[in-house]
Amino acid sequence: MPHSIPRRCLAAAGGAALAAAAVLAGLTAPAEPPAPQPLDAAPAATLSSAALNSAALNSGDSILNMFEWTWNSIAAECAGPLAGSGYTYVQTSPPQEHILGSDTTPGEEDAWYIHYQPVSYELESRLGTRAEYAAMIDACEANGIGVIADVVINHMAAGSATETRYGSGGSEYRQFHYPAAGYDASDFHNTGSSYCEIDDYQDRDEVQTCHLVGLNDLDTSQTDVRETIAAYLDDLTGLGVAGFRVDAAKHMSATDLAAIMNLVEGDPYIVQEVIGAPGEPITEAEYTGIGDVQEFSYAYDLKNHVNGGSEARHLTTMGTSWGYTSPAGVFVTNHDTERGSQTMNYKYGQDYLLGEAFMLAYPFGTPASYTGYEFANSHEPPPLNGDGTVADVDCGADAFTCLHRSPYMAGMSGFRAATAGEAVVHTWGSGDAFAFGRGDTGHAVFNASGGPITRTFTTSLPDGSYTDVISGGTVTVSGGAFTATVAAKTALAIYVGNEGGGPGGPGETPDDCVNVTAHVTGTSVGDEVYIVGSLPQLGNWTAVASGHLSGADYPYWKGAVEVPAGTTFQYKYVIVRSNGSYTWESTGNRTATVPATGCLELNQAWNTA
Repeated sequence: MPHSIPRRCLAAAGGAALAAAAVLAGLTAPAEPPAPQPLDAAPAATLSSAALNSAALNSGDSILNMFEWTWNSIAAECAGPLAGSGYTYVQTSPPQEHILGSDTTPGEEDAWYIHYQPVSYELESRLGTRAEYAAMIDACEANGIGVIADVVINHMAAGSATETRYGSGGSEYRQFHYPAAGYDASDFHNTGSSYCEIDDYQDRDEVQTCHLVGLNDLDTSQTDVRETIAAYLDDLTGLGVAGFRVDAAKHMSATDLAAIMNLVEGDPYIVQEVIGAPGEPITEAEYTGIGDVQEFSYAYDLKNHVNGGSEARHLTTMGTSWGYTSPAGVFVTNHDTERGSQTMNYKYGQDYLLGEAFMLAYPFGTPASYTGYEFANSHEPPPLNGDGTVADVDCGADAFTCLHRSPYMAGMSGFRAATAGEAVVHTWGSGDAFAFGRGDTGHAVFNASGGPITRTFTTSLPDGSYTDVISGGTVTVSGGAFTATVAAKTALAIYVGNEGGGPGGPGETPDDCVNVTAHVTGTSVGDEVYIVGSLPQLGNWTAVASGHLSGADYPYWKGAVEVPAGTTFQYKYVIVRSNGSYTWESTGNRTATVPATGCLELNQAWNTA
């Protein structure tokens, strides 16, 4: 939820306002690493000693936020591509019963945000049934992957004061009346003549007791409300849920939230959505005794340094010295921010993938990678079936991006697991390129610049041949160093336990070559994808057979082009439509150089930003 929302009158319906609430205000990220800021003096709420084990995940753990994926689709992914990826947890969208799309604002029917308007705590939603949710947990656990649920416990859905409506599971509701959850008007803040909506974010009481754009604010200071919420969370953990992402945590006092979590059995992982802002009385630090707190500034700064005006080399110092809260949950984007302008999203192409890869390689915070779907406006729903339920994911054939299958995410989650607990060493940076090691177990190089870099890097890795998790190529370490050419907007990552030979490995004498894997969606039947560029082999900017990429592994288009060693060239990806027209990447030309030995590996996403 945003930290600053104008007053809206939505006692009867909360659709349009919730969409507005989901898009963050356009703040400007700093151009340089920010100086540490003093924390608010308010004491942090704490869990009891019995529950304190929920403080953090292990340093090698990583979360994949599978936004709007159905329970059946997540189960299939856990048993398939995720099983060997290195991701240790998946995060689901809110599983509780929610409003129907027909009750949203006209023009925004079936918007994604209906999942954040609970009607009850029954596990019946357009993403699947209770039985399917339980089966998904079992399928993921069978493959070593835990499940974290996004939970909405601050409020209930906006509703009419006079009209009875029905949720996704058939439960009736109206304003301040949710019988399936056991709530009536006495369980909410500020009903009747005292009704108020949040307008002044400088007023702590207003932020935590008034209603959020029409969403009815639960009085979490009451024992019966706390017990009802804790029973819902216990129901989830009883099915096997390992943790919670707490939506709109800022709108509950830290004291109330800690009291609720103290009632929950076991030791679930907890990460809380608390968006702090300069000058506001509610700070992230108040919630650190409960669990991790989502650090939004991390995502803002990551965009600024990978895609903005500040040199990317500064990223090797990211952490508490930048004023970040700890323990922190970090992310490149999430379902709220990707619809605003402060963070990157899939439309940023290669820069977005670099951000995801860096977050997994660097040891600050608990990372939550993100996989969602393409959208044209801020309220657009995921693909739906005819009955209004969300369609199962079909990677490459629908709007879901499936970017988590990219080596920048799946491969780097393995890198994170392998380098857990190791310090950052051997940092190097120049402009928008930088590198660092993780003790003597891993080393990563990031090139966010517009041209290739070639350099010999000092490393603590043992001598040997390692497989780069990004390209699949071979990197040879000898005498505490390795030499590599890293193309523009790409990365390289090697680690102990991933030794071997990719293209150009020991004993191989490949032809001069460029191996291409491009993630390109938005194509239709009959469309083809090409790599074109400034060389005859790339058609001198015309689509020719030698630059044609196969779509057999759609949405990954693959091919190989013979280009002499040492050649520097410019290139782009282009979709040749079935009618013969071209759709070009909308950003500037890419630049790459074929290394002196071995193949150049291009593993990239279509650039649209």
